[in-house]
Amino acid sequence: MRVKAEQLSSQLQNTLPVISVVFGDEALLVEETADQIRHQAKAQGIAERQVWHADARFDWSKLRFADDSLSLFASQKLVEIRLPSAAPGKEGGEFLRKFAEQPAADTFLLLITGKLSPQQQKAKWFTALERAGISVPVWPVSLDMLPRWIQQRMRQKGLQANPSVATMLAERTEGNLFAAAQEIDKLVLLSPDGQVDEQLLIESVADSARFEAFSLMDAVYAGQAAKIPRMLRMLQAEGNDVLAVFSAVSWSLHRMIDMADQIENGAQAAQVFASQKPPIWDKARPLIQSGLRRHTSAKWRAFLPQMAAIDRAAKGGGNDNAWRMLTTLCLQVAGVSMQLQQT
Repeated sequence: MRVKAEQLSSQLQNTLPVISVVFGDEALLVEETADQIRHQAKAQGIAERQVWHADARFDWSKLRFADDSLSLFASQKLVEIRLPSAAPGKEGGEFLRKFAEQPAADTFLLLITGKLSPQQQKAKWFTALERAGISVPVWPVSLDMLPRWIQQRMRQKGLQANPSVATMLAERTEGNLFAAAQEIDKLVLLSPDGQVDEQLLIESVADSARFEAFSLMDAVYAGQAAKIPRMLRMLQAEGNDVLAVFSAVSWSLHRMIDMADQIENGAQAAQVFASQKPPIWDKARPLIQSGLRRHTSAKWRAFLPQMAAIDRAAKGGGNDNAWRMLTTLCLQVAGVSMQLQQT
């Protein structure tokens, strides 16, 4: 049965379906929709939860023996399968179809995947799961609907704000729901009485360099060399503290170094991405994978001395030099050689 995301909570008031499929390409909304199902499972006393990341090399036979890992005192479990590619392959499709026809005893299935094309939604495995349980499509929020989404979320968090505040936040976050949600959570802390006006929002987003630095890193990982110096010049011209920008860049690069190490040592990329805090959302994974493939683990670690030098320059007051060094670092991470950069 197909269930709209906004109707899921009322659907779950009755009982948890044996099978739930949540799909869409807006990672924040997909996760929050899946959270509703997890919470209902807990409310029904389902004590055990197993999480499997089914990438292209996943061995689906592992799930046939998943019952062996059920603890002695747990009578029911929620098996969560994360399908990053939205395509389970022949073996996975067969497993899912058979599970739909004959679910394992005391097992509830939650399948989370990215956007499914109309053709994929006609696949035998998907139609079988949908017949046996529920499917919940999660649609992205369009830019023109973002202010309304922000207002609704503010109300859910106990905040009162006029439409102009929601519009201002929508413009600042440029369609990034995760950034908007983080900003709303911050406003909850800044407004004990729940009232939010334009001035409070301006104060809240005063550290906008952090958000813009993450946009910079998107350009870096995409290898957009022409865009990088321009973005950094703009950040500098706007009066942003180089240390604030570098802190966000450093955080992102340290995470890339950690992921590169794990993957080079044999870990599955999907599991590495999911284990990050916060996790790498499905929508961002192709960009991160593109960045990771550009350098070996050793090369990623070779950026650490440069990062330390930038940190010293920024803290020592040599701001102009720190900006130049940061530009060089970002270009090198993007794959630009020193020779190309100098010409």
